[in-house]
Amino acid sequence: MINASTFPPNAAHKEPEEPLYPPQQNQKKENPKGMGLVLSWWYGLTSPAQPDESAPFEERELFRRGRTGSQIAIVLFLLLIISYPAAFAGSNSLLITILTIDILLLMLALTLNRLKRVGIAGIIVVLVFTASPTMNILTTPGGVNTSALPVFGFLVIPLMCAASFLAPWWVFVVAAGNCLFTIFVLTSMPSQGELQQVLKVAFPGIVTPILLSQMIVSIVAFLWVRGARQALQRADRAEEIARLESLEIKRQEEQLAVGRQIEEGIQQIIATMGMVVTRNDFSIRVPLSQENILWRVSNAVNNLLSRLQGFRRSQEELKRTHAVAAAVAQRIREGQPIALESWTGTAFDPVIIEYNRQLKSISTPSSPRSQSVMNNGRYYSDSLKD
Repeated sequence: MINASTFPPNAAHKEPEEPLYPPQQNQKKENPKGMGLVLSWWYGLTSPAQPDESAPFEERELFRRGRTGSQIAIVLFLLLIISYPAAFAGSNSLLITILTIDILLLMLALTLNRLKRVGIAGIIVVLVFTASPTMNILTTPGGVNTSALPVFGFLVIPLMCAASFLAPWWVFVVAAGNCLFTIFVLTSMPSQGELQQVLKVAFPGIVTPILLSQMIVSIVAFLWVRGARQALQRADRAEEIARLESLEIKRQEEQLAVGRQIEEGIQQIIATMGMVVTRNDFSIRVPLSQENILWRVSNAVNNLLSRLQGFRRSQEELKRTHAVAAAVAQRIREGQPIALESWTGTAFDPVIIEYNRQLKSISTPSSPRSQSVMNNGRYYSDSLKD
């Protein structure tokens, strides 16, 4: 005989006490206390690590399924533990072995869940809690009886596990398997006692509630998981839209800043060139910093102004050289010393110094050196006249 009290009837619908998505900022600011501390310890052992806010949607969806599975696992452990007294008191001696294997496999699944192998962990949990009631029914001595009917109700637990760990559509696969198993047991397996007579006259009345419970729970679980997934997708899209809007605003601000730099740079270049033309001063430069986008243009303009300034200096030096050459030639023709109070800034400065030195070294007009200098001076003067 199977004791129907092996599993509490409402335990599968126990609401988790911890929010599904605990805010990351609050966790950093506030230290968990009491039950929160216990749940934090439990999540550290069985749940994937919480991703960053900038993590992609797939990673956050994986965390959501892993965290939900970790919460459901608390209820599953309680169900297995409180089923031991009923297993010892029941007629099925294999139930104790089944429960022990279930606990070990559940621990393995939670270890994989912690390692972010959420899909594999979900398959293990679904198989475990599908096999437990089915093995309980199949191994009942003497065949199925009326006390085994409540065990079919526990087949909704794999539906909740599939909805928590796996993709939403898996819940319909598990529900279809449970329905086929129910029909197989009630139609093909041997039955005994009152159940055998009831199945002959009221088979639809027995099987319909079991199948309806599978359908209703699977649909509700599917809608619940799909709603949570869609909410996460909407939040992800909202964050992506906000990020793109921020990038667009930043790009527009950068374009405006570049436009202002171009406008200011053009105005400064035009103003500088106007001052150069007005003052005829090539020493003026375009005052643009390297941060300005037109800095290279201003640098090229400044280089051009620098070359024009050097060319102008060369022109002025050439004019001074012509003037000094004319004055030196006139002094040489007259045979007079050249007064050099300051440098002329031309190539004639060393010539003037040497000429004055030669004149001073002449002691008398009759000396051979003096005569040679005078003759050279006359010859140079005559050559200039020619």
